[in-house]
Amino acid sequence: MAKIRVLDQNTADKIAAGEVIERPLSVVKELVENALDAGAGRITVDIKDGGTTSITVSDNGCGIEPEDAALAFSRHATSKISRVEDLLSISTLGFRGEALPSIAAVSKVTMLTRVPQRDEGIKLQVEGGNITDQAPAGCPPGTKITVQDLFYNTPARKKHLKRPSAEAGLISDLVARLALSRPDVSFKFTSQNRILLETPGNDKLIDTIAAVNGIQVAKKMIPIEGQGIGIHISGYVSKPELNRATRSYQTILINGRYVKSRVVSDALQEGYHTLLSSKRHPLAVLKIELVPGMVDVNVHPAKMEVRIDKERELYKLIVSAVQRALRTPKIVPVIEQPLKSKHHHSSDAGSAEQTELQLGLQLKTSPPANKWTGEASSPHRQREKSSPKPVQQPVLKDDQESLQVEHASKQMFKEAGESYQQQSFPELLPLGQLLPTYILAQGPKGLYIIDQHAAHERVLYERYTKGNNSGHNSQMLLVPVVLELNYHEAQVLTENILTFRQLGFIIEHFGGRNYMLRGVPMGFPQGEEAKFFYDLLETRSSDFYHLLAAKLACRSAIKSGQKLSHQEMETLLQQMREAENPYTCPHGRPTIINLTFEELAKRFQR
Repeated sequence: MAKIRVLDQNTADKIAAGEVIERPLSVVKELVENALDAGAGRITVDIKDGGTTSITVSDNGCGIEPEDAALAFSRHATSKISRVEDLLSISTLGFRGEALPSIAAVSKVTMLTRVPQRDEGIKLQVEGGNITDQAPAGCPPGTKITVQDLFYNTPARKKHLKRPSAEAGLISDLVARLALSRPDVSFKFTSQNRILLETPGNDKLIDTIAAVNGIQVAKKMIPIEGQGIGIHISGYVSKPELNRATRSYQTILINGRYVKSRVVSDALQEGYHTLLSSKRHPLAVLKIELVPGMVDVNVHPAKMEVRIDKERELYKLIVSAVQRALRTPKIVPVIEQPLKSKHHHSSDAGSAEQTELQLGLQLKTSPPANKWTGEASSPHRQREKSSPKPVQQPVLKDDQESLQVEHASKQMFKEAGESYQQQSFPELLPLGQLLPTYILAQGPKGLYIIDQHAAHERVLYERYTKGNNSGHNSQMLLVPVVLELNYHEAQVLTENILTFRQLGFIIEHFGGRNYMLRGVPMGFPQGEEAKFFYDLLETRSSDFYHLLAAKLACRSAIKSGQKLSHQEMETLLQQMREAENPYTCPHGRPTIINLTFEELAKRFQR
């Protein structure tokens, strides 16, 4: 075995850098976080070849004093903490004092910096961790750092990088999330001299969401807020109709820091219980403010993982806040014509992501809300008036951008305010049936189309899950049904016997693995008792109670093609009004959609 020896400083620095700087993405993260800690109100990120050739991050922050500039490239040199107790109340994004020395150890760095109080700045050049040049320089207040030839002296790490376009995509996603974490800061991200992202920096989160994901996504986001002991939650979540196959469209911010948290993601998913189909996930920007002592950010060198005290309380608070935000008619899907956005074309055609970011704002104004019982001021009655038309805006720039984004923000918050004032299900007048499945009804905003099976499914599901105990929601069978179960089926039934009784099933053990079914929930279809049980007992689920309630509701609900009287339709609509969340069935499918008066007028060219 070789002798133990202390590594030289150069080798040690490269090993330490490998813990912090894994790829170009890591460089951008560290530099942007430093810019935010410096109080920057405007940050520009420019990359070449996915960041492997060049990364430049400039800001208008506080800058660095000339006498501290060289010290900033020393390991564990920081202005953000001074003693070990400070780790318990960290309020900055960076604090380890490793960012600049780690970056400089594996690249060629040029830094220009000036504090606002001085007329002259300083320029430093560092290569492989060694300062090669230092001299006074003229520059604007703030800091500009250029990183070139990343991993030029560690080829093993460089060869494992992805292709430049993939690395640029990772950086683009990171900058977008950092922009969402600080809507008060204007971000500009360019790659190969093309602007891929630009945010207004007007301290309005919904405007930043519009800049990152597009105005159409922003229009389908709902504000969320919750308050607990030492915890405050705010942000936006998407309507159930807006969802994705992965959780990558969820941005979780804890004390202003973008992190990944399984607890928060699971709580968010639980808040959408029965509102989304399986394996679909909502979009979200969740801002969680915790008392500094409740969160430990000093877990991983990249600071992407945190430890949280009182995780259970946080989980419950998020679930309740999401459910409260989604109990609004605003989540009813509205039928509209596809928006014809006017694209801004640059001299060089960009990627699909760039095109999405360059979509112009298209704002729609609606006539005032009216009674729908005959006095409705429908659009065709306003033909003599100057009817507002959708306004197509070009790509937003400078002051014009601020005004238009502010307009969009006001519109969004106005709608959000209305959603909290209109928590009840709209009053609907049934007009008839569109066979085989749909009820047509008139309401305050036009024509409503209700899926009779999905709607009744939701009504029954909520009835079953309100905790009715055995016998209170049951009907006895004239002839009891004997269930002969195998070992697995008997085990499932035994483990969940209380759930069956809670939902209204009356079951008795008949000896061995035989059971007697004497009662079923009210409204259960006759003749399907045994088949329903055998199908259900083959299912494996960690949430058996809700699965059983959903399956029972589906089996007992009004069927497609079943003709309903006017009274039956009125009863079903009244039951939907009394439901806690009447807008989706237990499987996440919508129960109702709205064809607005405005859309009808457009279709008939009125």
